Amino acid sequence: MMEETPNGTSLTQGFEPGEMFKNGFTLESIDLIQGGNFREVIGRTVIFLMSACQGQERKRLFPGATVILPPARASKVDENSVHDALAAGIKSLRGTSPDDEERAFLKRSVRVIHCNTLEAADLAELVVRESKGRLVAVADGSKYRDASVSLPVPVGLSGVWTAEDQWVPHVAGLCRRCVAAVRQTGSYAFIHADETPPQNPELEAMLVAIEDCYPCALRTQDDPEEVVVRRAPIWVSWALGGKVDDAVSEIQSLNLKESSQLQLLLQLMCRAGRHDESLALLQQLRPYLDGFTKSNLVQIARIAFKCGDEIAARQMLPRDLVGLDEEMWLEEGLEIATELEDNELIECYDAQLAALFPNSERIRENRDRRLLLNCREVSVHPGHIFTTAGFSARHLEILNAVNMSSPDYEELIEKATKWDREWMELAVICCAMHARTVDKNVAAIQAGSLITSSLLYGRQATQIVLSATRALMLEGGVPPDEREYYRSPLMAAVRFLAQHPEDKDVRASFSRLLSVEACGELGLPVIAVTMLGLISVGVSLAKGQSEPHADPVGRDKKADADATEIALMRCMEWISERGYGEFGVTVVPREIVGIYADQIIRFVSRMMLHVGGIEGQDMDLETMSKMVLVASAVRSYATNERDEDLRLLRLLAGHYTVAGRFQYARNLAEQILVIGQETEVRRRLAWFAYADVYQRCRNPIDALIGLACAFAIDTPVEKEDLWQEVYAVIRVLRDLGMTELASKFLPALKRLIADLGYDPETDSRIVSTELGLRAVEISRLDAQSVSTLIEDIVRACGRTKNKSDVLPLAMLLGQIIRAADERSIAVTMEARKLMKSLVGRVGARESELVEAASSLVPTTHQVVSMFNSVERAMFGGDAATDLEVVGIAARRLLIEPGGLADTGKASTLAVELLADQTMTLSGSPPKITEDWALQYALSLNDEGLDVAFMALNTAGELSVTVVSKGEAKVIEQPKHENSFHRRMHIWLEKYPKAYGLIDAYDGNNEFFSTMETLDVRLPKSEKLLIVAEPLLQQLTANLVVVQPDDGEFEYFYGSKSAVGFVPALSWLSVTRPRARTGKGVYRAWISADSGPDAAGTLDIALARLSGTFEEFGFSVDTNRRLPGDMSDAGLVVVTAHGGLAQEGRYLHSIRDEESLVEPPSALAASLAGVELVILFVCSGGRIDKHPWGNRTVGLPRQLLDKGARAVIASPWPLDVKVTYTWLDPFMNEWNAGATVLQATKVANEVVATRLGDNPQYSLAMSVYGDVLMTK
Repeated sequence: MMEETPNGTSLTQGFEPGEMFKNGFTLESIDLIQGGNFREVIGRTVIFLMSACQGQERKRLFPGATVILPPARASKVDENSVHDALAAGIKSLRGTSPDDEERAFLKRSVRVIHCNTLEAADLAELVVRESKGRLVAVADGSKYRDASVSLPVPVGLSGVWTAEDQWVPHVAGLCRRCVAAVRQTGSYAFIHADETPPQNPELEAMLVAIEDCYPCALRTQDDPEEVVVRRAPIWVSWALGGKVDDAVSEIQSLNLKESSQLQLLLQLMCRAGRHDESLALLQQLRPYLDGFTKSNLVQIARIAFKCGDEIAARQMLPRDLVGLDEEMWLEEGLEIATELEDNELIECYDAQLAALFPNSERIRENRDRRLLLNCREVSVHPGHIFTTAGFSARHLEILNAVNMSSPDYEELIEKATKWDREWMELAVICCAMHARTVDKNVAAIQAGSLITSSLLYGRQATQIVLSATRALMLEGGVPPDEREYYRSPLMAAVRFLAQHPEDKDVRASFSRLLSVEACGELGLPVIAVTMLGLISVGVSLAKGQSEPHADPVGRDKKADADATEIALMRCMEWISERGYGEFGVTVVPREIVGIYADQIIRFVSRMMLHVGGIEGQDMDLETMSKMVLVASAVRSYATNERDEDLRLLRLLAGHYTVAGRFQYARNLAEQILVIGQETEVRRRLAWFAYADVYQRCRNPIDALIGLACAFAIDTPVEKEDLWQEVYAVIRVLRDLGMTELASKFLPALKRLIADLGYDPETDSRIVSTELGLRAVEISRLDAQSVSTLIEDIVRACGRTKNKSDVLPLAMLLGQIIRAADERSIAVTMEARKLMKSLVGRVGARESELVEAASSLVPTTHQVVSMFNSVERAMFGGDAATDLEVVGIAARRLLIEPGGLADTGKASTLAVELLADQTMTLSGSPPKITEDWALQYALSLNDEGLDVAFMALNTAGELSVTVVSKGEAKVIEQPKHENSFHRRMHIWLEKYPKAYGLIDAYDGNNEFFSTMETLDVRLPKSEKLLIVAEPLLQQLTANLVVVQPDDGEFEYFYGSKSAVGFVPALSWLSVTRPRARTGKGVYRAWISADSGPDAAGTLDIALARLSGTFEEFGFSVDTNRRLPGDMSDAGLVVVTAHGGLAQEGRYLHSIRDEESLVEPPSALAASLAGVELVILFVCSGGRIDKHPWGNRTVGLPRQLLDKGARAVIASPWPLDVKVTYTWLDPFMNEWNAGATVLQATKVANEVVATRLGDNPQYSLAMSVYGDVLMTK
């Protein structure tokens, strides 16, 4: 028998159970011991409690004990380890080791068992079974996972997920289960969690709150792990705030092992997106890998994979999983193994997870995903076949049914329906996947649309629906008169997106589906109809939420207001000390906020409205952003203002758009979607905010997507929020010119504003909305109606109370006065004086905007200032709408010749700003000054290149300015009854496509007659580069008809001059200095056959081009798929068919003569980095203006965005004989050192010589991009 230690002696060093239990313990309760090591905590506590006696008879409380260990495959300790710990416990408590009799007693009295799994429920069952009259000790309690615990997913960029965030909630769940177990048996247990006790007060409170559970924390002084947990969020904040070096310095100053320092730095660099530095740190870490736990190795492998080093990820991912017992890292390992398509690793991780955590959601998701991927038709998509490890009989039954030669989808779905709902959904998604891969797109859409709202498979279903719909559009599977069909799949996708605002990938797929490339001009009307269909369903109003919350009775209002401001300042100081904060992610500690969370949020709301209305002053956006950040950082403590943060962020984003900070506003919209996931109300608010911001950024497609998703969420809405939603609908429809439809929403808007306590007849928001709708129709109004509109605006301005009311009316009045001046309609002096006074009532930024937008002829200084003040867009497509107001002002610089002293400077500047400013640049853009465009054009003159600047003026007439021989001059254009703008649009209805369909035997009359209707005058030039706005980049400059002054016969401009286009001079100025790749390989792709029976057009092209390909050393790819690796090529020739969208515009598809149908963007992606691309593709060189923005659409611009310097192609369908006639002379000139412009001109001349002077052949190939590029 064990003897008790005499009272008063203290032999224990380290953990002292006597101190912990000095006040005893309570049956039907548990203790949770955090920290300390297994040997001390388990060994000493079990011995101490087994020695405890009660009553005069000194009867032992526990005649025996059970120590429960994790499963053997997940445990570092076993029965021997336990008994060694018990023996050590005896020695530490009494000073002497146990003798043989005592060891035998311990063997009999202490039972050691392993839990079968690491599921908390299984452990609790063991506690019930073992605790009847016995002490129960649970070792490694933090390894267990409670299936009922749902962990929040970190959101945002700066969200930090620490180990305690994972184990504490699960241990709390385990403790609750064990308390229930000992209550059932009337016994006692303790749990040991071998973890550093939590630093987060919220997590500590979670453990303390468990009834009949008594947490005990064993801490180590100066524990470096505690320092890391405490400082990690700050390091991440610093890194994201641009102070990564400060974070690195602090980590290096800690008393950590070098391997631990390197691991921390690796994690930090990866979070900061500095992947090159991360990979360098990986190499430094390699010598230390043997000393890391397997969980650490999985984490390191994940970083390697994320940074793009798949080889390192495969090497570092453990294959021997003994000792890998953390659910999170086993799941992560399984995910990496799946991404690596390593079946052996998948089987290892699947087996370990199934044994330890059979209820893991991610193991089920992984098995379902592998099944889904295996349902792809192998003959069509010869991808990786994944292992069926872990598949159930039903998994295999679904797989076998789908992989039959002629699968019956309906039969399989009907059979799975009898199993249960989840199996039915899995069968549906597998059928949809198989149908998609065999191009049964209608079947894929039909199946996928059934389950886009599924919690398990909604995301995959939505992706399949979007992919199948885009394929259907690409192949033209739905006739034009049946396009209503597309509403159904779009609605199914909206249903998913509405509930998942954070899902960027699905949202991006949805936007791509609605893009011009995917569906021509169908995208906007179909999403508009979808949105209108959803809003027509109606909405229920939230009850009693619109009234302001009253302050608590009896509270001193002034003292309360003072305390609120003090709390706000403390919060701002705390965030400032951290150096970085993220909306909706950063949380201020509760002790700083106190009881003032709701008051702080309401104070910030009042400040936002107050500051935004101060006349003659710009809002201090930096200070206001900090205040809104505080409001979002205290939201979690608020009782009433739980969603006001989203409204504040929406308002803040709106102020950023006014300041020209459109990209930052879009960033805020994205952040709102990320943090607006929690409830239906927040999701609707988030989607509406997204729509509101994108409307203000003039992006109608994304605004309509946001509105559709908002209206798809069926939740009660507060009246104020509903007013804002209806107001946004009106604004979007107004911007699209749908004024009649927009007006139908005005009655509802007025009813809501009246319900909110405002007069709908005089409220400035209603009045400015009505006036704005009338202003859209100004081109249709007669002089009297314009004057009446001006009078009504003047009258409305007289009722304005603050800047928020003044700004929209000032913009409106300025634009209408300018329009009146352009039409020579008299404007009263009162209106002009009012206009000047209104400019003084808005802020400096806003006044500049108003003045420039309303000025009949702004100064070049004003226009340049406006351009340079617009924040650069993250994505090129957004730049067109960001610069819309700049474009309006720039166009006004294009006045009649002689109307401006320095016409050359003004017109070259105007055209450059109107050119395609949305291109992807390989370096920093130039700083635009008033004469930058002119000076750059003059520098091109020095290289023998004349530059023509082309754009339409405000009257819709063509303006052409040429910079040649060191001077700029205007080329006067003929006047016609119809404006050039009108003539151009008429021409575009048929051309340039029809030029490729003209038979050479019919002569050239159609070319001359149609181009003469445009009647363009270009300068005489040997080599001409054209800079033009997107509308005019559609012009076939080679076909411009020249009428010589000497009475000679007219001719086509391209027959005597080498002419090419450039997107914008700013693009050229960045591209030309870019280092050349030095790649000299020539490659060609043509999906064709070369056999004796090959008779298709592409087959003929291949046969006739083969000699040239062989002569110049081309490597030729004839596979019937897009070309693979072209990374070593400097020049690529592509021969394929091109198809236009159903409107007869926009290159829509790349095809061969069998089943290949791909979008042009896919071809551009496969040719990324190739410097010169020659397209023998019908209409491959076609440039179209985007229908909803001042930017271009077409394969040439896509190739330039992917790194090409120049593209040579035809804007119309190309005859096959041009390909093999043109290429040989071009290659000879190219290899001889000619520029791409010169070589193209020579090759065109050879075509004219050999095929006759037929422009559809000899003037087809044109250059787009860096025309001075040489080999």
